[in-house]
Formats: sequence, C-alpha cells, structure tokens
Amino acid sequence: MVFQRRRCQSVSEPRQVLANVDNLSLAIVDFEGGGRSSVTFSPETGAVLRERKVREVPRAIEGTYLHLLPAAPPGQRFEGSMGLYLCSGHLAFFRRWGRGDNEGQWETTGFCTDLRWAQGPRLSMCLAFRDHGGYRVGISRVSRTPPELPQRSREAYKEDKWHKLYGDDDHPLAI
Repeated sequence: MVFQRRRCQSVSEPRQVLANVDNLSLAIVDFEGGGRSSVTFSPETGAVLRERKVREVPRAIEGTYLHLLPAAPPGQRFEGSMGLYLCSGHLAFFRRWGRGDNEGQWETTGFCTDLRWAQGPRLSMCLAFRDHGGYRVGISRVSRTPPELPQRSREAYKEDKWHKLYGDDDHPLAI
C-alpha cells in the first residue's frame, strides 16, 4: 500500500501474524520517492524506531527509538494482529496478541510521530523480517477505521524522550 503525503488519509491495515520464527516489524518508509527514512514498529518489543540512512557506502544509519508499549516476556515471539493508522499527518501503531478465540485487547502506541521525518513525496508500508524462517503473515482487513481511536502520546512528541541509536555495516540495528 502506498500513501500520498499531500493527502490526509486514515488507513488501518491489521496484519495477522500466524507464525513468527524470530522478529518481524511493521514499517512505513519513504524509499520509493527517493527518500532515505523510515518509522518502524516492533510489536514484540513495543518500540517505535525512526531511522535515516546518512551514508550508503559504507552504510551508516542513525535513528532514535522509544518504547511505547510493554515488551513481550523473554523468548515469546509476537503472534496476533498489528496495524497502523495515518491521519492528518500523524502516525499510530496497534497490536493485539493471540488469534482466534485467544485474542487479547488492542493496544496502541498512540499517535507517536508526524511526517517530518519523510523526505520523499510517497510513503509505502512494508513488513521487515530479521532472520530467515517460516513466517506466516496475512492481511486481514483494510479500513479507514482504526481498532480504537488513538490519542496523541505526550512522551513521543518530546524529542528528549527518544533514545539515540546508530548502526553501520559492522553493527546492524536491532531492537
């Protein structure tokens, strides 16, 4: 799914994660339009990462992260539903642990960033898989209505609350 930056769009796209061998994340990126930035949500750690490639060779990435939801217990992989909601230039992420009759309640990061990080004119949504393995992920719904209406996260809009994060070819980023 591609988002046009110049329009206000309210889009929720829960993804059902049925099998997860390592760590997967939901990201929104500006790469398609020539940008070099992304915002990524890790449903397992509850963290949101803002990243920007500062150099191609050797590759260097700088970024910041903030834990807005509780992390999973050690060794537990995320299985359930996750999604994002983009409205009036602000982004929120959602997760719900479990599936079928064993689904938990929806949790949200709240609106955690605006789109100032994006450099390109188009935004794309993608899934990021850390390691090889048997992942099973599917789209369960595309809607203009989020699972619940998010509020603006006060913590996320305070720059001094975000932790610095750097990575290069020898030290890849992993949260």
